[in-house]
Amino acid sequence: MGFKDLFINSDDNTNDKPKKTEAVKESAKTKFPTQETNTNAESSDSSFSFGFGKSTPSFTPITNQVSQEHLDKAVEVYRNGFDSLNQDGYDFYEYYQAIQSAGADNAQVYPMAFAMAKSMDKSLSKDKLIQQSEFYVSEITKQYNNYIASGNAKRQQLLDNKGHENQSLSSDLDLMKQQMEQLKIQIQDRENKLKSVDSKYAPQLSEIDSKLKANEMAKNQLLESIDKVKTGIINNLK
Repeated sequence: MGFKDLFINSDDNTNDKPKKTEAVKESAKTKFPTQETNTNAESSDSSFSFGFGKSTPSFTPITNQVSQEHLDKAVEVYRNGFDSLNQDGYDFYEYYQAIQSAGADNAQVYPMAFAMAKSMDKSLSKDKLIQQSEFYVSEITKQYNNYIASGNAKRQQLLDNKGHENQSLSSDLDLMKQQMEQLKIQIQDRENKLKSVDSKYAPQLSEIDSKLKANEMAKNQLLESIDKVKTGIINNLK
């Protein structure tokens, strides 16, 4: 599933899986899957973008800004993006999965999972796990920032288009009114168009706002779960 192309088409295209280093992983070598790498596979992210479709967006919000559909897809995309960052060998990713399976609120599972992890990789340490968790947080946050920048750019584009159309139609309306009775038919036409501008752009703007909020909520959910595990490591591993 393409994590990077959730909102935008990217020129970055790679099928290479990054290799894990002894200390800090090189984030510059870590690439999220792109749409181009999945052109022959059906992607559940294909409809979760900031692109302008031909049809009028329709969704049921769970708040005044976010729809359940957008939130579900954002959570899925961030989760799959997290999976795509998994490094070779045993690292924080596998430890995180083990903790999540056993229950991150249970302090006893941290040393137990760590003992099992050590049997898989003797070089593993508390500090190493913490350092690796920060790598994942950094990469997820980086992608979140990219998505928000893209979404805000699309949103501004819609607002600019709306403003230009409002300005253009308003200018036409003023000109027609100066020509009085012979222009009544044209004036009525422009008045009708002007009245429809808000309803024309409202669904697209609402959808963009929903996706931006869904991104924030999904990112926060994942980062909070990672931070919980990180805190568990700090508090429960000796």
